[in-house]
Amino acid sequence: MLESYTPLFHSPLLQFKHDNAEELNKRLLSEAKAMRQASSGVNKSNQRGWHSETDLFRREEPGMKELCRFIVQAVQAAEQKMSTQDSIPTQLQVMGWINVNGTGAFNTPHAHEGFRWSGCYYVNQPEVDEGRSGYIEFLDPRSGIQAWPVKGASFGNTKVALRPSAGSLLLFPSYLVHWVYPNEEEDERVSIAFNARYTT
Repeated sequence: MLESYTPLFHSPLLQFKHDNAEELNKRLLSEAKAMRQASSGVNKSNQRGWHSETDLFRREEPGMKELCRFIVQAVQAAEQKMSTQDSIPTQLQVMGWINVNGTGAFNTPHAHEGFRWSGCYYVNQPEVDEGRSGYIEFLDPRSGIQAWPVKGASFGNTKVALRPSAGSLLLFPSYLVHWVYPNEEEDERVSIAFNARYTT
């Protein structure tokens, strides 16, 4: 008889929702538009899209500052949820940037080495009737899992995809490889990604 069942090697994915997302997103869209007009951006995992400099946490725009506070609160909440310690580190270093993906733009598979948490806040997510436009997909970090298939068992999934709504913030360990499906809509998909780590 079965004595116990223990899931091993769990990778957390946490989702948060801003209380005043509609108003915040209006500010962020306006501020992102001005930033885009002032800079040609940089090339990272973005293909055909615009990627801002990674100075989000040094910006003075009201919307950006409010989002940065929300990100810090989310990371701290994640630490409290996951940690078994009475106290968590306090010296948090965060870097963030804006992604603007027009029609056909996407982000190639990548991870964020050297950080503890990575995440993405969704400012504008176009309405989708069908297809996978707007999906973010996470790839299984375990090697060799395909060699041990069990039909119908969730632990054998090698990738998980979801389409977050505007105002949602996803937070996950930085080791998880992820990518973003091409935007198939005319409206731009706007998101703000970030990495976080504790320095002490």
